[in-house]
Amino acid sequence: MKFIDLAQKGINRPVTYVMGMLLIFILYFLGSLGILVDLAVNFPGLAIESLDQEFYQTMGHNRFFFWVLLPFLLVFIGLLVHLKKMHRRPIISAFTSKDQFRWKRFFFAFSIIILVMVTIMGLQIYVDYVQQTKVFTFQFQASKFFPLLALSLVMLLIQTACEELIFRSYLLQGLKLRVQRTGTSILISSLMFGLMHIGNPEIQAMGYHMLVYYILSGLFLALITTVDDGLELSIGFHFANNLTAAIFITTDWQVFRTDALFLSHESPGNGWSSILFMLVLYSSLFVLFKRKYKWPSWKEIMQSM
Repeated sequence: MKFIDLAQKGINRPVTYVMGMLLIFILYFLGSLGILVDLAVNFPGLAIESLDQEFYQTMGHNRFFFWVLLPFLLVFIGLLVHLKKMHRRPIISAFTSKDQFRWKRFFFAFSIIILVMVTIMGLQIYVDYVQQTKVFTFQFQASKFFPLLALSLVMLLIQTACEELIFRSYLLQGLKLRVQRTGTSILISSLMFGLMHIGNPEIQAMGYHMLVYYILSGLFLALITTVDDGLELSIGFHFANNLTAAIFITTDWQVFRTDALFLSHESPGNGWSSILFMLVLYSSLFVLFKRKYKWPSWKEIMQSM
């Protein structure tokens, strides 16, 4: 059975999906209370609304980073339990149509994105060094960076796996069960994924047109998940993307403000170059995956939509 159709194997009453969505919101809300409790007990003078330089210096980037990612841990565990107990589905069916998680696919996608992102960032830093524009500041501090690295390897993997589980598995499979059309299910889940990022600092800094970036990202991840019958490639891609953003270069206006290796002083701009680059990258990756994993022809893929 195709991955997108695996919801048919469990209990699929509408109330079960409503309960699942409510569980996601409740657990995320409960996880978000952690930072408020921490602030009230340990930093009574800080306001979460400010998020200025003083806020990060007082609380610490790693501490704040942990609290931002904690809700995803609760949602990830809770949703898996819900799938097992309420939907009566095997846990593996939430990740792949195969009998086992295909780790080689995960690591291949992860490695490709790490290579691409680090190469591009490295070139940007090299050009900045040669031209002496001083856009990037090297800010490595072992006492801060290595805890960040350990935190990122664990919590960002959970965070990205959680988002893939929600949008490219639970919602995508549930939508297919209701609307009976793969293409429509992919489109709706991608729009929901994009709108989830509407509160990100990047959107506020560059403009609401940057939602296109997240919607197209969701579309790409949903497409490779559907064609490849599993989340392995999408989790590997998503994890590598977020990991490089967290540990390599940080800015004062992105969602992950961390003690990364480099701090960029570059203004956010309008983001159109990022969207153009993304279109080229996603198209190239799809062709690469298609050839490596011998996916169906373009005609067959379109017919299945």
